[in-house]
Amino acid sequence: MSTEPKIYSNRGAFAKEMLQKYKPKESKIVVSDIGAGFGHMEETVLELGAQWQPFDIIKKIDKSIIWDLNDRVPEGTEKANLVIFLEVLEHLDNPLLGLQNIANHMEKDGVLVLTTPNPQSSKNTLSLFLRGALFAFQEKHIEENHVFTPWKHIVIAFLKRCGLEVLEYAIVDIEYKKRKISSFKDWIKYRVEAFIESRNPMTQGMSYGIVAKKIKE
Repeated sequence: MSTEPKIYSNRGAFAKEMLQKYKPKESKIVVSDIGAGFGHMEETVLELGAQWQPFDIIKKIDKSIIWDLNDRVPEGTEKANLVIFLEVLEHLDNPLLGLQNIANHMEKDGVLVLTTPNPQSSKNTLSLFLRGALFAFQEKHIEENHVFTPWKHIVIAFLKRCGLEVLEYAIVDIEYKKRKISSFKDWIKYRVEAFIESRNPMTQGMSYGIVAKKIKE
């Protein structure tokens, strides 16, 4: 795994580059988009010449296949060479079980492209100090089912338990740095966040990205 992670403005940019980088040589490529939402990644997948197989817990588009990650993948679906799993992990009541079911759905040597909120981000660090709660994991976020705090070391440990080897780690979503400063209080917060990031580069990015390869059946 690279010791100096690359930085991506948002999850879409990260996923697109990783799909292109890890596109398999097989003539048939199946990309499972887990948490496909309204299908924002469909065009990117089709540009690869791949088959897009969208899954979600609720059907936001007609093409989506309902998959509760507490269960095995629905019958009649195809195993994936590539899996996109963007900003979903934090919503899982049973994240290890969900990752195990995803791993079972992947072909050997298949690649998982994952993003999830970064608990150690500067905004989260400052929020924990001021509020006693991480910025994206306050009580109000239970309504969004933000129930798993995805610390990097725990996520990597879970992936290894599922037979996945981590290939890359990336800093994702730095667009908050471009926000307009609307008050002196906001300026102070901005400067404190910048100081935190200067001391620890891993606190950059509201999210982080991981690429992992299935090495075990």
